Amino acid sequence: MPAVDRARIARALPRYSLGEQLGAGSFGLVLAGRHLDLDRTVAVKVLVAPSAAERGFRAEARILSRLDHPHIVRIYDCVVQDDLCLLVMEMLGGGTLARHRLSAAAALAVGAAVADALAHAHAHGVLHRDIKPDNILFTETGQPKLADFGIGKILDGAAGTASRVVGSPRYMAPEQIAGGTVGPATDLYALGAVLYELVAGRPMFDAALSVPELLRHQREVNPPVPAAVPPAVRDLVLRALAKNPADRPADARTFAQALGAAAASLFGPGWPADSSLVIHLPESAATPATAETGAAPRFTPAPAPTTRPDHAAAAPTSGPGPGTSTELPPDSAVPPLPSHPGRHPGAAASRNLFEGTPYAAGRGRVRRRAAVAVAAALVAVVAAAAVLLSRGGDQSAAGRGSTGGEPSPGAAPPAAAPVPPVLDAIEAWALAPPGGFYAVDRAGNRLLRLSLDGTVSAVAGTGVEGSTGDGGPAPAARLRGVTDVAVGPDGTVYLADGGNQRIRRIGTDGVITTVVGGGTGSLRDGSRATEVSLGLVSGPIAVDTGGDLYFTGAGKVFRVDRSGVARAVGRTLAPGTVDDPEPAEAAVPVVAASIGDIEVHDGRVFLADYSVDRVQVLDPDDTVPVRTLAAAPDGGEGTWQLPSGPSALAVDIAGNLYVAESGANRVRRVDPRGAVTTVAGTGELGSGGDGGPATAARLWAPARVLVDAAGVLYIGETGVTVRRVGPDGMISRLHD
Repeated sequence: MPAVDRARIARALPRYSLGEQLGAGSFGLVLAGRHLDLDRTVAVKVLVAPSAAERGFRAEARILSRLDHPHIVRIYDCVVQDDLCLLVMEMLGGGTLARHRLSAAAALAVGAAVADALAHAHAHGVLHRDIKPDNILFTETGQPKLADFGIGKILDGAAGTASRVVGSPRYMAPEQIAGGTVGPATDLYALGAVLYELVAGRPMFDAALSVPELLRHQREVNPPVPAAVPPAVRDLVLRALAKNPADRPADARTFAQALGAAAASLFGPGWPADSSLVIHLPESAATPATAETGAAPRFTPAPAPTTRPDHAAAAPTSGPGPGTSTELPPDSAVPPLPSHPGRHPGAAASRNLFEGTPYAAGRGRVRRRAAVAVAAALVAVVAAAAVLLSRGGDQSAAGRGSTGGEPSPGAAPPAAAPVPPVLDAIEAWALAPPGGFYAVDRAGNRLLRLSLDGTVSAVAGTGVEGSTGDGGPAPAARLRGVTDVAVGPDGTVYLADGGNQRIRRIGTDGVITTVVGGGTGSLRDGSRATEVSLGLVSGPIAVDTGGDLYFTGAGKVFRVDRSGVARAVGRTLAPGTVDDPEPAEAAVPVVAASIGDIEVHDGRVFLADYSVDRVQVLDPDDTVPVRTLAAAPDGGEGTWQLPSGPSALAVDIAGNLYVAESGANRVRRVDPRGAVTTVAGTGELGSGGDGGPATAARLWAPARVLVDAAGVLYIGETGVTVRRVGPDGMISRLHD
């Protein structure tokens, strides 16, 4: 997004103090804040927008101001000054639904609470249209709240026609995909998809499906009946997923009541206490569980990833208070959310929250129902990992909160059952000598090794998020929201541990340590890297051929040499800015506006500047230290320019730059002289062409690219799809 002036924000909010940035996206960011008079922590959503976007922002504020429900995030204030739009919202410190392990009772409690929230919104003429786990957040005491009504639509008393397809394909209703008439039933379909994943332990459809195929399945194919799920729950979820809106529950309030009744039949009338959550269902006969009654087990907050700027809340950046733990308790204390099944040898089998139980595990207050045979499958669809649409889509790890302090050296995490290594999507990767890849899993809490034969093994992280383990073996450490991985020339591995606000190093001896962050000082040129306090590490990292580490922070690009000192080598400037706001730092050149990826080779830094669709080159030894990489593409005329959309970079041992053009479905090579050549992809979206020339193959939005020492090119597409282009130019499918 465009750079924002914090001083201007402070002037617009004179009664607030501003804290760290919690998250950012293409059009907005979220800052932590505190009301000085009320001593109340808040989340400040910031949007710098032209008039059209401003009108949309005002509409969002008006929508939220009309809603007052215990399970909808609260709006406190709205300030608009020229093109600066500020929305002051409730700060939620318990994390998103995507970050929590839930029991069966808790899953039904969340479903009922969200359904009741939707009933309130629908009664006020508001649709949500983007229900998904990342938009369901928790307070620190465990009260679920629905957030992100930024794309909601005022119904004006009747269902409206969608002017464009808005939402997340994994949870979109058939009528929403078709751009037809949407209404309250559209939100119920999305909530049904969320509940299906919770109770079945897997998404509705195969993760290997392309996006068009996924959308076709949403419109035409019924999901398989989830095995071992009680009929009372199964039938409700499948009814919400009916293709015809008229066949879904009559309204959201009816759906909430039905979920509550199903939970009561399984767990007894006191089922809310079994959930460990704080829920308020006005028409439920059960007494809501509260933090004060002691009837419910402790709810442990998870850090809240702000994967989009319009998330209303995130974990407080000040860290936990005395005696408060940010770690997840052992699995015996919080029933685990089932792992998504992998597609590689040794992957965990699919299961769900009810599997292996008589649907009666709990407190034994009443006799529960006996198991009933599951109905025949609607359609035979292979169960697979969760659908990942894009790296910057609804599964980004940016925006997690503070860990609350430096991990104790060598400290072992609390005992917990090991989480099987399953790779259902590659969030970030790097080459792993002598072969295969280091890959960050979808949750960002574990570094895995993916061999060329498809075997998956654990390298770092237990699979349970946390901040412990420095000074000890990497597999026993806990990570939180890793966003990038890089490998040094000696095999040392570096992790951008974003949620823990630090960069961690795994030596060749397997010991993990912090090399950037963990201190209290400000990040500036000449700082000792381990003495500074980092914000959320959401940007890319890279390691030079000489072993120097590069990362972004505080509006600059830093290099950390072997002595551990951080040196500023470049800085960012807002797109369209004419006057340099920091002329005193002219010695540090302006390199980019928005850095999407970094690669380094022999001291030359390549940066993908996605704000203006270009590659910038920082060469300290050149007379012109910063230049735009420009040349005629494929020997033709004109100037090559990055297409709009994310672009990833890689450099081979000869200094050739490879660019994965996600928006153009190609991979190009730029040699040291600046000549641009297409090496893979026709420019058409698709997945065919294996066994033939890579330039004749179709690619599916390539999001990652790597080149090994032998000149073999690896292209990462959706999920765990990896395609290989050999030195002979032929393409094949390595993983799928």
